[in-house]
Amino acid sequence: MNDTPPTCLIILAGGQSRRMGQEKASIKLGGQRLIDRAIARYQPSVDRIWLSAPDDFDTGLDIITDDPNMASGPVGAVFTIAAKLPLLCPEATGFVTIPVDAPFAPEDLISRLTAVPGCSVAQGPKQLHPVFGYWRCDIVNSVRETHQIGERSPSMHWLVRQCDAQLITWHDERAFINLNTPGDLAAAEIHI
Repeated sequence: MNDTPPTCLIILAGGQSRRMGQEKASIKLGGQRLIDRAIARYQPSVDRIWLSAPDDFDTGLDIITDDPNMASGPVGAVFTIAAKLPLLCPEATGFVTIPVDAPFAPEDLISRLTAVPGCSVAQGPKQLHPVFGYWRCDIVNSVRETHQIGERSPSMHWLVRQCDAQLITWHDERAFINLNTPGDLAAAEIHI
């Protein structure tokens, strides 16, 4: 009997993409959509993948849509996922989040983030990258209860502090580059 909880990945793909001017999940890099790149990169490392998005982008994956009663932005997505995941996958204790627009994220991201107890987030040599995180549902749900509906949406840095997340360091800051503008996309095309 296997008592190890399943490893769940949530790809955050619900942003508005204002600076990019189009939906990031469907943007092609090296001939492949960003959503497909993320799935292909991490599918071998996880048991289940969901999308935090308004639709599945024709991937066939299940989606978790943001609860409008939660905070907005990525914190709202993490709050929503932590509230819904125990119903969707009762044997899971937590989940890893990655943004859809980070095509160079480290291949060992999931194994390293899930290797420590509690919550954990990635950091490079220069800065914290909290959307790359492992979130324990029980911890996030306890934190969520302290946030009042209607309050200003907190930042991911706030969530990291409230969850007492461990910081897991990678030495290449470029691994966490997000593609936010057409210029970022053009630079990434050269990089690959």
